[in-house]
Amino acid sequence: MNPFGARITQLSFKRLPNEHADVMLRAGRLFLQSRSRRKPVPYLIGAVIFGVVCGVGIEAFRQFVLAPYFGIDTLPTIQVVAFEMLPVMLAIGAGAVIQREIVRRGRRKRLIASLAENVMIDVDIYERGMETSTGGVFTYCSWPAFRDVQLEKAAISFFRDDALFSIPARAFKDRKEFEVRGREIVDLWKQAKKGGREAPPVSAAPPLDLAGETRH
Repeated sequence: MNPFGARITQLSFKRLPNEHADVMLRAGRLFLQSRSRRKPVPYLIGAVIFGVVCGVGIEAFRQFVLAPYFGIDTLPTIQVVAFEMLPVMLAIGAGAVIQREIVRRGRRKRLIASLAENVMIDVDIYERGMETSTGGVFTYCSWPAFRDVQLEKAAISFFRDDALFSIPARAFKDRKEFEVRGREIVDLWKQAKKGGREAPPVSAAPPLDLAGETRH
């Protein structure tokens, strides 16, 4: 008897390298970002202090360096300086954004090229969890083990503290089945989390990992 109860649905789909790469990159951003929200007050105080120090420094430079040594008593107002520097600051900002996008696309392209093609993924959805298989390697996971399960526009995403796994919409017969089954899976997860039910441990079940078990 399956410890996860009755089977709800069974799916098989081919993992596409570009979709798999996007899931891996998303997982990387998710796990690397801080989960604690830092308050903005210290940063605002730091910005004010930095502005005050810059203002005092410019005035001291004018009085003690420019005036006695170079005979310059006045400097352009801050408004004039700001307008003169605006094109330079905009150019620097635009260059940083473009450079970041070039690097991001290059990394994604290299990642896609490194992923194997024609990898088949089998997924069995049960009342109390799900079973996945990739190349004969099985993974079992009960619903409470997932931190979150979301029905998204193009996939059903399963979030754990150490992994992200997605079932694409194309794995289903049509859009209607995807939405119906997706809502059913989310409801199963919510009920399990609410009740705190855990499926019995299954021996020889490797943990879900990004490299081998994050799939599209």
